[in-house]
Amino acid sequence: MNYHFFVGNDNGNSEHDLIIDGKLIQQPNVNCMVDELPWSEEQSPESFIKNLQDQLVVTIDSPAARPGMYYVGKFALESGEILDNLQIGIDLKSDMDLPVVNTLAQIAAIAVQKAFEDEKKIPERVDVEADMATALPVTQHTDETSAKFEKRFMTGTHHVTVHLGIQRVTVNVAFPFAKVVPEATPVIFTLQKDGEGNWRDGEIFREFMESYGIEKKFNGSYFKDKRILHVDIGDGSTEYPITEGNKFLRQFVHGSHHGAGYAIEEALDEFNRLIHLPDSPRQFFSDVIKNPKHKYYARAIKTLKRPLESQVKQIMQNVKRQLTKARNEIDLICVYGGGSILMRSILHPQLAELCEERELQLLYIPAEYAVQLNAMGLDAFARGKIYDALKSKASQTA
Repeated sequence: MNYHFFVGNDNGNSEHDLIIDGKLIQQPNVNCMVDELPWSEEQSPESFIKNLQDQLVVTIDSPAARPGMYYVGKFALESGEILDNLQIGIDLKSDMDLPVVNTLAQIAAIAVQKAFEDEKKIPERVDVEADMATALPVTQHTDETSAKFEKRFMTGTHHVTVHLGIQRVTVNVAFPFAKVVPEATPVIFTLQKDGEGNWRDGEIFREFMESYGIEKKFNGSYFKDKRILHVDIGDGSTEYPITEGNKFLRQFVHGSHHGAGYAIEEALDEFNRLIHLPDSPRQFFSDVIKNPKHKYYARAIKTLKRPLESQVKQIMQNVKRQLTKARNEIDLICVYGGGSILMRSILHPQLAELCEERELQLLYIPAEYAVQLNAMGLDAFARGKIYDALKSKASQTA
């Protein structure tokens, strides 16, 4: 079986959000290296297919990462093994194996699922060519780091064995082209157009329309010439790029080491004490606060309040710094990212007041879209004309 996939790959500090062949995958961005398969008894390989992302075990043989067997994402998080994750504020994503391993694993899993769907049987081997757009934090994105990260994917073929119980499927993944852009910038594509290339409309803009009394038909064409200050709040960093139309204004590159992850790290010791655990990973805490029905939810939120206020204070200072640098010549502030959901009750009123004072509009993306926005933008970028032009140029100079 041979497939060609478009991949929009948002390798977050806490969550891995990818759109592969049009399908959104959201998994904790963790893995762990292991010595043996977790399954001994015979389970039908078909039983793994449907929920493969939640029980993903792969063996990686790649020029870009340490070879070995890995549990990936949710399966790693729940395994009790020692986890590899992105250390916020410390690790350079372009140097690490984790984003490479997890990306290869998720692409291979989709390939196996698609081959099974098409052939109605477990394939022995699948070959995939992937055109991919991914991103690095603004503070880490340089010509050098982006070229290095691109090269890790584009050099050679990556061999991934996907384990369906004790049955194996070989997936060979090659990247004819991969483009690394600064985080947050792909969102300009998402705000304007939907997956079909039409002007975006609907629920994502409802609150914005209500806030500014916009009653007429409203869609993403509104943003095509706007000057936007983005506030992309992740786990380990917040990016504050300014875009104008579809252009990224390089003179306003700015990012800071603030985000939900720092608040969680600060709250983690107190949280562990309250739930009588000597230790638990940041991703476990993240899972608890996403689920109001979790038995530890109230305790997690309680320990998080003060650290979150401290992070919001720092983010507000950085927003003001960018506005000053741009002489307030901004049309709107757009806020999104996983951290924006957690911080909303504290951050939204402060930003709304600031926008009113400086005569700007505030687009605070609703929770159900806030995390996916980067992946959606990267996917749109990978399918777009700019990507095609860059790919064509690269093949001519190769």
